[in-house]
Amino acid sequence: MQRSLNLARKVAVFALLALAGAIHVTAQEQLGAITVFVAKKIITMDPTRPTATAVAIGGRKILSVGSLADLQPWLKVHPHKIDTRFKDKVLMPGFIDPHLHPLLGAIAFQTVWITPEPWNVMGQKTPATLGHEAYLKALRTAFAARRKDAPIFMTWGFSADSHGEFSGELLDSISKEVPILVLQRSMHEIYINTPMLAYLKAKGLDADKFKDHPQIDWQENHFWEDGMFSVALPYMAGILLDPAAADPGYLKTRDYLNYNGITTVADMNTGGTDWALETSALKRTIDTPDSPVRVRLTPDVYKLGAALKSPEAAMKLVGDLKAQNTRHLIFNNGIKLFADGAMFSQAMQLNEPGYIDGHKGEWITQPGPFEDVARSYWNAGYQIHVHTNGDGGARMVLDTLQKLLDEKYRADHRFTIEHYGYADDGTSRRIAKLGAQVSANPFYVHDLGDRYAASGLGTDRAARIAPLGGLVKRSVPVGLHSDFPMAPAEPLFLAWTAASRETMAGKVFAPSERLTLDQAICAITIDAAYMIGMENELGSIEAGKLADFAILDKDPYEVGVKGLRAIKVWGTVFEGKVHPARRNAPGR
Repeated sequence: MQRSLNLARKVAVFALLALAGAIHVTAQEQLGAITVFVAKKIITMDPTRPTATAVAIGGRKILSVGSLADLQPWLKVHPHKIDTRFKDKVLMPGFIDPHLHPLLGAIAFQTVWITPEPWNVMGQKTPATLGHEAYLKALRTAFAARRKDAPIFMTWGFSADSHGEFSGELLDSISKEVPILVLQRSMHEIYINTPMLAYLKAKGLDADKFKDHPQIDWQENHFWEDGMFSVALPYMAGILLDPAAADPGYLKTRDYLNYNGITTVADMNTGGTDWALETSALKRTIDTPDSPVRVRLTPDVYKLGAALKSPEAAMKLVGDLKAQNTRHLIFNNGIKLFADGAMFSQAMQLNEPGYIDGHKGEWITQPGPFEDVARSYWNAGYQIHVHTNGDGGARMVLDTLQKLLDEKYRADHRFTIEHYGYADDGTSRRIAKLGAQVSANPFYVHDLGDRYAASGLGTDRAARIAPLGGLVKRSVPVGLHSDFPMAPAEPLFLAWTAASRETMAGKVFAPSERLTLDQAICAITIDAAYMIGMENELGSIEAGKLADFAILDKDPYEVGVKGLRAIKVWGTVFEGKVHPARRNAPGR
């Protein structure tokens, strides 16, 4: 009997050993050949190992970081190949833009750009257009040169403070036959001509229903903030998201991100026009095997609830999203709300003394409904991102956050102030006290500082545009975003603006609000990942994280703040796959 038991034990042990061996072999087979990228320098953003010269990748993820000698324990066990194409390059974590709009990028690339500032997108330059007459001349020239087969003519970039007053009547003087749409620089306002209004009415827009809407001027065919987003835009979704026009725009946006080293963006208004059309476009253009970028979906739940005619239906749709995640389209419990109006159109809500000329700011979502929706998603455990630009808007938003914390305390809630256009130091203190974080657009101070010092805010308050130094001094997490197409989707340039605070005229506004070089670099990598709840997967080059890298020709820490904006990006590595930047991207 004992012999039988001993034999059974031996057989069992043998079987277990065989199984363990099979599991080991299977794991090796699944891992496949390891790829090792060797670089002149690898900036890891991992404080325990800040720099390296080699990184080992298995499948989509990083296995080990260090020198080739450090990687030997892996290389002795697994088949591998050494890739030296980046031996004279600098590798960093793939840049993250925590607030960007793929849809608006796709729309912008369908339009003619007539902007108050110069642009250079992948070598395609747009000069600055300043003054009323210059703008009208550029608009008429662009209309005359339009594609005659396009159903509507669209232009983007109008700004009243640079281009003077505007009206639908002016557009009618250009054409009473062809629908014309003028998108304001902020993309929070539109002007249309009579044929375009007729198009919207034919699609179902009931002008009588909205005749008293406070953010629509029917006399001027002018729609802004909620009047644009909730009234006009839904009836344009079909034409703006027609695959024949939209898909090339999405692909151009994708190329632009890769061109600037970006591997992850947060879409901070998913479903802002039409949920089904937008997500279908993202699936056709971003969720593809060759795509070098992932998108974190962040639904605009207030507008989604209005579109579905039920806040409950919106919450159910949002609650079902995580089960639909793919490699390229990810939902991780972040939702978006809007508070006050746009920075570029001086529609943000200001505390006293307000605007110099006495005009008032705008609410995209009134305070009462804002609080109700925020409470629903707060209680359900979502991370809340809020578009707010003025100190008056921030006050309302932070008052709401205080109420929510008092009602139901949440640790690590990551309530996020998006943009942070203008604020005083007291606002920075309050953000720190409430445990919120800030995803900021530093381009505001570069582009708008000089203009808003001359009109709107005055010199003293214009110096407090995008004041980030006071936040990091109080340990508030800060990320940098483009809000593209509000600012160039160029993280190194954004880091430069945050660290220099230099305006277009070469002035430096509030040097005390600068980020250090390292803080600015963190804000486009590991801290940007933290903004969107993905710091465990992205933002640094360390074992276990996704193998996303930006490939640079120079070391940001060597060239310093002054040299940041001149660094060239070779391309990216996305989940272990190399994607050289396209140098000859298609034109608009």
